[in-house]
Amino acid sequence: MAFNREIWLKWRVRKPCPSCTIGLLIPPSNNVGYLKSETERSKELNSYGGYYRTESVFSLHLKCSNCNETVAVSGFMIEDDYPDEDGDLPQKSITPIAFYPPPKIIHVPESCPVNVRTILNETFGLYWLDVGSCANKIRIAIEVLMDELAIPRTRTNKSKQVELTLHARLELFKKQNVDVAENLMAIKWIGNAGSHFSEIKNHDVLDAYELLEHSLERLYNDRDRNIAQIRNQINAAKKPRN
Repeated sequence: MAFNREIWLKWRVRKPCPSCTIGLLIPPSNNVGYLKSETERSKELNSYGGYYRTESVFSLHLKCSNCNETVAVSGFMIEDDYPDEDGDLPQKSITPIAFYPPPKIIHVPESCPVNVRTILNETFGLYWLDVGSCANKIRIAIEVLMDELAIPRTRTNKSKQVELTLHARLELFKKQNVDVAENLMAIKWIGNAGSHFSEIKNHDVLDAYELLEHSLERLYNDRDRNIAQIRNQINAAKKPRN
């Protein structure tokens, strides 16, 4: 399935349930679990008259359409009380900054090492709160992935053990899998930008996620593993599985 960025860039596009991953997170139709409060700064500006925007913080409970899981989301919204070209109002924009539990932005194969999976699950919450920290955490996941793939952390130089950079380890990994190593190298550059307080945007982190999802599918293909298991069981028994 193609990586759908619209889910993670637009509030109105429904997010997948973090528990069952099948259903979609739906806001309540009767506003149960919904709280909104105008900020003090917005109240002050509106008190002068002629101010056409209301800024508020909000919290909301979403429900999964499949398993009924509850997900809390909070953030801020801007309601523009000045009519648009069609005379419609208010104009509303919503920016979520926290989901709990957070939806899974990419599919992580079941056979992916637990240490890598744990770190990636942590990144999904950071995406909404701080994309720089999220990018840096994804970079850490790449370092742990190199450990799981037994790529050396050190090398001997003049009888001394010298610690290898992630870049150097990825160069070593190229000898095993060039395409995946190149994907991970690109992720590393995005992670570096997040570590050094560079200007980094949501679409940059989504680039990293898309590259990582493809890489993990190449390294840990659950479908190939399951098909091989079925095939081997049938061939070994020389009859259909019970």
